[in-house]
Amino acid sequence: MATLANLSDRLRAEIGDYVRSLVETFTGDGSTKRYQLITAPVLGSSLVIKVAGVDVSSTTQVEEQSGMLILATAPAAGASISIAGTAFKYFTKAEIELYVHTAFMEHARTTTDSNGSKATISTLPAIDEYPLILLASTMALFTLATDAAFDIDIISPDGVSIPRSERFRQLNEIIQSRKEQYRELCNLLDVGMHRIEVSVLRRISRLTNRYIPIYRPQEMDDWSLPQRVRLPIPTYGDITPASAVASRDLSAYSGDDFSISIKFSLDLAPYTPKAELRLFQNSRFAQVGPVIVGTFLITKTQSAGQFTYDTLMLSLTGAETAALPRTAYYDIQLTAADGTVKTYLQGKVYTQPQVTL
Repeated sequence: MATLANLSDRLRAEIGDYVRSLVETFTGDGSTKRYQLITAPVLGSSLVIKVAGVDVSSTTQVEEQSGMLILATAPAAGASISIAGTAFKYFTKAEIELYVHTAFMEHARTTTDSNGSKATISTLPAIDEYPLILLASTMALFTLATDAAFDIDIISPDGVSIPRSERFRQLNEIIQSRKEQYRELCNLLDVGMHRIEVSVLRRISRLTNRYIPIYRPQEMDDWSLPQRVRLPIPTYGDITPASAVASRDLSAYSGDDFSISIKFSLDLAPYTPKAELRLFQNSRFAQVGPVIVGTFLITKTQSAGQFTYDTLMLSLTGAETAALPRTAYYDIQLTAADGTVKTYLQGKVYTQPQVTL
């Protein structure tokens, strides 16, 4: 499973931005509070800063990119100042994570997991990880190339020439080769921004001007309920505001007991929760199959103290999951004491067919 941390480490290895240890010392003069580290950028959270043997890390400001330390009070004259921690060659931790996030949004724009939900970093298929790192490396190298673009060639009167623009040229060659490598991998693996997309032609009813539904293919001896394919519908430029209800998909295994805990950052005591599973989102016009396919048993847990969360546990028995279709829809509604109803969470429930009966 991919994580932001291991993707960041792979990106650093790909561009040669290795982690290195940092140990530096200074001597106080009674007035100076700002000290410039020789090694930068640094990981601020890793620095251990001691003044005369006293740890002052929590009160010291750190400019990670420049390596500047700003102490809360000026050390006494002759006091020793020691700094130890982690440094990098090119980029800070925040910058590397930004490149990974941006590359992920572009590379995995249309990537889905095995259930058809939009992929996240944790559910990103392993085959997508290296192309993602290649795309992120081009973004990081572009930053280095932009910095090198401000350098000018130096030619001295005695004939000594320092072509500093050569670094800019080399970086651009690396960027172009990385971009071509990313394109080739995407084409061969059918992933990312250069994947070969196969579209399904949708038929529209001549009488109603509505799309004719498409169902997943099934074996001829499979008499289970047909599964509707939810294909994206063109917006034709229409801009629809984002939903105020959070979305989260759930996965269950047919015949197994299912439970999941969901945290809420509000006091759930005055609310009555309810969560149903339906075969269709809009049940008023559903003509096929049952409308309600299940109802979650909800257990409410109150937490005490500051910075804690109340919890709802949604549960289904094995007999209930055995009756679920491959795909169903659910939401969680909370009803206040005055009768006000608000939906906080919605999504799909995917159920894997059972093998052992």
